[in-house]
Amino acid sequence: MHFGVVVLIVFILVALAAQGPSVSGLLSSHAALIVIGGTLAATFMSYPAKLVFRIPRLSLEAMQADKMEVTAIAATLIQASDRLRASGASGLQGQLKQIKDPFLKRGLQYIAEGFDAKEIQDLMEAELSGIRSRHRHGIAMFESLGGYSPTLGIMGTVMSMVGILSNLDNPDKIGPEIANAMVATFYGVAVANLFWIPVANRLKKLSEEEMRLRSIMIDIVLAMQAGANPRTIRERLRAALPPETRKVISEGKSRRTAQLEMAAPEAE
Repeated sequence: MHFGVVVLIVFILVALAAQGPSVSGLLSSHAALIVIGGTLAATFMSYPAKLVFRIPRLSLEAMQADKMEVTAIAATLIQASDRLRASGASGLQGQLKQIKDPFLKRGLQYIAEGFDAKEIQDLMEAELSGIRSRHRHGIAMFESLGGYSPTLGIMGTVMSMVGILSNLDNPDKIGPEIANAMVATFYGVAVANLFWIPVANRLKKLSEEEMRLRSIMIDIVLAMQAGANPRTIRERLRAALPPETRKVISEGKSRRTAQLEMAAPEAE
C-alpha cells in the first residue's frame, strides 16, 4: 500500500475522533446518493463505459507502490546485452520466456527475429504512444471526477435548502435541517480533494515515470541492435536510471567480468 493512503486513513480517523459524538451528523444517505450517484452519472455521460468501469482498478494502482521495478528492468537489460554479445540472437531468444514486462519482451523479440533499427523504433514508439494515450484518458477521467463531486455536493445542498425554505412553520428545526443540508457540500468537497484529485495526480506521476523508463528501454534496445558493447549499455543505464539501480548495474558488471576471466585461457 502506498504511504499516502496510510496518511489519508490516519487523517480521517483522527478527524472523526475529534468530531466526537456529533460525528453522526455527518452521515446522510441522501447526500451520498446525490454526490456519488450524480458524479458517476456525469462521468458515464462524459467517457466510454469501458473506461468508467476501470475506476476501481485504476484507483488500486494509484494506492499501490511504484508500478514498475526499475532495478529488475535494469538487471534484465544488462543480462540481455551480455547474452546477445556472447551468443548472438539465438542466445537472446532463450531469455525471452523469463522476461515479465511485455513491452521490453517485444523489443528484444524484434532483435532476436532480425528486425532492423527503423522497424524496431517505429513499432516500439507506436506502442508507447498507445500506452501514453490510455494513461491520459484515465487521468483526465479522475480530474473530471474531482470537478463533478463538489458541484454535485452544492446541488444536493441547494435541493435540501429549497425544501427547508418552503416549510418554515417550525423554526426550532431549521438549524438542524440546514446543518444536514450542508452535508452534501461536505461530501462533494471531501471526496474530490481527498480521493479523486489525489488519485489523478498519482496516476500522472506514475505515467510520467513509466514513459521515461520505457523511452530508456527503446534507446537501450536500439543500442543493442546496433551492436553496442555491454560496457556501453551499462554506462548508459547508469546515467539514465536513478541512483538505487547503480548497485545492480555494478554487480552485473562484476559478475560478467568474472565469467570472462574464468573463460579466458591461461597464459603459457
